[in-house]
Amino acid sequence: MLFKAKNKVLYKDWIWDWLFYKKDYIKESTYANYSYIVYNYIIPYVGNYNVKKLNKKVFQDLILSLHEKSLSNKTIKDIIMVIKSSLRKVFEENKIKSFSLKLVYPKEKNIKTMNVLSKNEQHILMEYIIKNISDKNVGILLSLLCGLRIGEVCALKWENIDLENKIIHITKTIQRIYIKENNTILSKVVITNPKTIKSNRDIPINDFMYEKLINLRKNNNVFVLSGNAQYIEPRTYRNYFTKILKSLNLRHFKYHALRHTFASNLISLKIDYKTVSELLGHSNISLTLNLYVHPSNQDKLECIDILTKNIMYK
Repeated sequence: MLFKAKNKVLYKDWIWDWLFYKKDYIKESTYANYSYIVYNYIIPYVGNYNVKKLNKKVFQDLILSLHEKSLSNKTIKDIIMVIKSSLRKVFEENKIKSFSLKLVYPKEKNIKTMNVLSKNEQHILMEYIIKNISDKNVGILLSLLCGLRIGEVCALKWENIDLENKIIHITKTIQRIYIKENNTILSKVVITNPKTIKSNRDIPINDFMYEKLINLRKNNNVFVLSGNAQYIEPRTYRNYFTKILKSLNLRHFKYHALRHTFASNLISLKIDYKTVSELLGHSNISLTLNLYVHPSNQDKLECIDILTKNIMYK
């Protein structure tokens, strides 16, 4: 039992205890994701509700509020999944009458346009990194040219880079998690397994990247970005990246735009979608297609032209 039945149990207290209970039954990466959702989305909106006052309208209003903040329906569904799981225990242990959580998801207004670097921005950034190659800067190349997520770059050690066989083994990521200790919410950085099986992947090293990595090579237990046994956490590395953009007079964009640019470049070069999906470490190819493949009218016209010519002139 997480809580004994009381007249007043706040949902924020309940859900932290529920999360602590779940920790031994879920993957580290899943726990990190759950704790992020609880801390950033659930507690600020519905944390101060007495669990006995919770109802369907409370959570429907939550969904509408998050939608107004332009969260994707996928993110909202993840939030609701956490809420539903925690409520099963609320219903059971506080003897609250259960209520339906068949909630309405507002239609997403538009397909989000991925923020990618222009060809000129890529050229300026690449030129700077090549001229100033270093432990810290090589991570930017790994994201732009190999598609690594920032957590994967920060967790990368030299033992994960096989220069002899020219392979990068992605096996870890760094995430920030939130925990409750002595009624205080604390955050800490942890190194965990990637969030999906497909995120554990091997990425080939081409000659260009090999040349940059071989000159930086350190002992196996050393983190690539820091050049020593202490990792650089993602938040710190994002700030470092932002400073580089400012120094180059480039517009501000999130670090994740490097990965989006990597994927968009591959799609525009007509690389097959299966290969792109595996390089990105997506859980399935449909995720890659939904995120990056949005045919233009010109693309559609070319397809119809090809088909017509194939039928008419074969």
